[in-house]
Amino acid sequence: MPDRPNSGVTPIRVLIAEDEALLRSAVAELLQQAGGKAVLVVRTCATRAQALRDTRALQPDVILLDLRMPDTEGRPSTLAGSETVAALLRQHAAAKVICLSVHAEAEIVRACLEAGAKGFLGKGVLPAEIWTAIRIVAAGGQYIEPPLRARLDLLAAGSEAAVRAELLAGRRGDVLRLLLDGYSPSEIAKALPISKKYVDKKVAEIKSILGVSTTIRIYRICRQLGIVDE
Repeated sequence: MPDRPNSGVTPIRVLIAEDEALLRSAVAELLQQAGGKAVLVVRTCATRAQALRDTRALQPDVILLDLRMPDTEGRPSTLAGSETVAALLRQHAAAKVICLSVHAEAEIVRACLEAGAKGFLGKGVLPAEIWTAIRIVAAGGQYIEPPLRARLDLLAAGSEAAVRAELLAGRRGDVLRLLLDGYSPSEIAKALPISKKYVDKKVAEIKSILGVSTTIRIYRICRQLGIVDE
């Protein structure tokens, strides 16, 4: 087991399970930069078998888990992400698992959380957000990337079809379509034509329905809902 730094601070011990070599090393390096002496990367793993073995041997506080890791080198992934989460927790029940994945459909996120994961992040997040997630889950909390959390909340509140219908109804839908096409509020007002104040009101309604605070997050969730083409 790697020695802990003699800094007077007990670091959060992190195991990184990621099959892409460049991403694996980059996450480890950037995480150390973001967390300093408060974090210690105890191991980086390229396969599920290695992650399971090292989790049992090293007992990390937090595991950053790529959901689509190969079983062993040269072998494809055969387990769903939620099954991998459960398998890791059987090796070390006290570990806090944070899933990292480009596959961030709400059903996958929900399944991983139900299996025991404490966090879920898309692979496009910044190192600072990964470090924030690690600190929160290590302290006993849960961290889900805000757009993913909004998507889960949407599913909990009602069907996606109902949400799409609400977003696309009437003038709100007109404003949303133009917003997603890259029009500014002022340009939308001229195109419809309606007042800029009315456009701002409709944009605020859209943000409220989606539970987001920025236009880019409107775009991301609308893409997930099938309103925007990939």
